[in-house]
Amino acid sequence: MSLPSRLLGANPSVQVSSLLTGAITTPSAKTNFIAGLASVDYLVVAGGGGGGATNFGGYGVGAGGGGGGVKTASAQSLSTNTSYTITVGGGGNGGGGSAGSAGSSTSISGSGITTLTATGGLSIGTSYAGGTSGADSSNAGGGGGTTSSGSTETYAGGGGGGSGGVGGSWNSSTTAGNGGAGTANSFSGTSVNYGGGGGGGYGRRTSSAATGTAGTGTDGGGNGTNANNTTGGAGTANRGGGGGGAGTLDAGTPTSGAGGSGVVIVRYNSPSTLAVGGTVTTSGSGTSTYQIHTFTSSGTFYTGAPYATGGTISFDGTNFIHTFTSSGTFTPTQSLTAHYLVVAGGGGGGAGYQAGGGGAGGLRSTVTATGGGGSLESALSLTAQAYTVTVGAGGTNTGGNGNNSVFSTITATGGGGGGGSGVDVGKTGGSGGGGAGGGNPNMSGGAGTANQGFAGGAGQFNGAGNAAYGGGGGGAGVAGTSGSGGDGVGGNGVAVSITGSSVTYAGGGGGGKFWASGSPGSPASGGSGGGGAGAKERGGNIASVAGTANTGGGGGGGSESDSGSQGGSGIVIIRYAA
Repeated sequence: MSLPSRLLGANPSVQVSSLLTGAITTPSAKTNFIAGLASVDYLVVAGGGGGGATNFGGYGVGAGGGGGGVKTASAQSLSTNTSYTITVGGGGNGGGGSAGSAGSSTSISGSGITTLTATGGLSIGTSYAGGTSGADSSNAGGGGGTTSSGSTETYAGGGGGGSGGVGGSWNSSTTAGNGGAGTANSFSGTSVNYGGGGGGGYGRRTSSAATGTAGTGTDGGGNGTNANNTTGGAGTANRGGGGGGAGTLDAGTPTSGAGGSGVVIVRYNSPSTLAVGGTVTTSGSGTSTYQIHTFTSSGTFYTGAPYATGGTISFDGTNFIHTFTSSGTFTPTQSLTAHYLVVAGGGGGGAGYQAGGGGAGGLRSTVTATGGGGSLESALSLTAQAYTVTVGAGGTNTGGNGNNSVFSTITATGGGGGGGSGVDVGKTGGSGGGGAGGGNPNMSGGAGTANQGFAGGAGQFNGAGNAAYGGGGGGAGVAGTSGSGGDGVGGNGVAVSITGSSVTYAGGGGGGKFWASGSPGSPASGGSGGGGAGAKERGGNIASVAGTANTGGGGGGGSESDSGSQGGSGIVIIRYAA
């Protein structure tokens, strides 16, 4: 079935002329699809330039970086079932005794639209002058300078040019220039100024020199600093502001602030979401309702409606992806074949006496690799009905097992808790918890679940050396290591590319460790994929670390004075072809 037919429903008896003019003549919101994406507006903001810095024999000042360029296009017509590439430029680095770097360009491009590319702001850096804004506006930075000489010498940097105005110049040698103005835009639903310049820094050779005032960043630009040897203020992220200049007092090399990253905002007039990509919000009401897609990093804007609801929806150029970081409902609007990644909550690290690390949550996947060294799972054939999605919480920090994650008929088992002073053996789970090492030799790790994860490592108590090591929790990719003669390291997780990028999930937690004298060295590390490090007792105690949220990582095991850390929550990701 074609996308317009899908959106219009089985009985698309609507007035085509109304669709072409934007009127809605049916109760279904999605009947506005053709009209809604016949008039799309977008904003493109480049990264701001980093503040520059000049150094004269150990004394110096930084000038403000230029703001990123700002461009807009309105009433653009986008084709259905089409991907548009979004590139969001980063801000430039601040200079340390040298020029800062330019911000990177931001763009939106694709078939049938006006491609927009906004250029990054610049940084002068080897002079007192502020950087120029992106070439889209080319507003120059303000001039700076120095006055007097010897111990009374002062330095004032110019402000960076903004996308909407030139940067301010120094004033009477004691006031640095402010950043140039940015450009106002309301595509986000509220009026925001983008691409302002960074403020210049103010420096003085000695404390006997005249005090002054650093420049202020404008419209997202970073502030300059005033003779205090601190780094200039950074431009605001996703507003393309220039970095602020830094000023020194006495000997010192100024380090100016980094520019702010850019942003792309796409909006269209519709009561419902008709495309996928970025963070989607709504502004307005009634016939003035806009759907707003905000890209704070590079991605894809796809002009087509997904075949299901639920979770956070994205598009990788080929597939729709629904990501659940908490429990919810996945509801297809038609039959489809779904690939999935289901990861359970990780087990908590054991409490006290060199406890074992928590085992990772069980991992089941139809893409890239699955847990426990097993074969890939089979995709599910789903129909147009609601499917409950359960995202398991991590286990408690006293060796509690993680909670199961569930999608349709697929259940991933919660990770096993680490053994502690009360229960010395590791618990069984998706991946097994590590055994404790305090007071009882060779306490075994818990078993993992077939095709989901591996076993935890055994704990070890060395009575002669008065040393004890908890075993590492098992990971979805490998078993946790034993504490025999060394650290009980958490087992590594499994890398899965279901979202289009490789991400590692379900690492085991590291075991706790203790020496009666001396230092036991660094804590036992958790496995890759969100496993938390274990606690270390003696030689400077270090606390255990929790498993990372939405990875299913196991929590780090405790020690004599540490109660262990909780496991990380799980995640469910569902993918199907567009």
